[in-house]
Amino acid sequence: MTDRARRRRSREMRMPRQDGGLSPASRLRIAADIHRHSTSDDDSGCVFEEYAWVPSGLKPNMIHMYFATLPEEKVPYVNSAGEKWRLRQLRYQLPPQDSDPRYCSRLTPEEEDELRLFERRRKAECLGRGTVDWIPYDDKSRKCATVG
Repeated sequence: MTDRARRRRSREMRMPRQDGGLSPASRLRIAADIHRHSTSDDDSGCVFEEYAWVPSGLKPNMIHMYFATLPEEKVPYVNSAGEKWRLRQLRYQLPPQDSDPRYCSRLTPEEEDELRLFERRRKAECLGRGTVDWIPYDDKSRKCATVG
């Protein structure tokens, strides 16, 4: 995808719907169409080389559709501002002192062992549990169904 196409797509996505913007479903179709007709020489066609991180369990076309819903500056392209933003978010959500005894001062050996055990269990049981799912766009309902 060219820089020009990315800027245009980014500008279109920031426009509110009532001001002539597009619904999320339309944006996804446009983004998928842009990727399908890409003529870039540096596009290998491999999604895993284009992004620094991709959601697990998605097919390549769904990965492009997923990232098309994010603001351009938050898409984690390799060596981009989006990749740096994602790393900052991860450090904020899970600071090093919550998972590594080296970043904690004055822990007893028992507390260090407990922290290591906690970290192993967290990685085994909780890490990467989020999922991406397709939800049809409904202009009338803007609430999450589970919130009520």
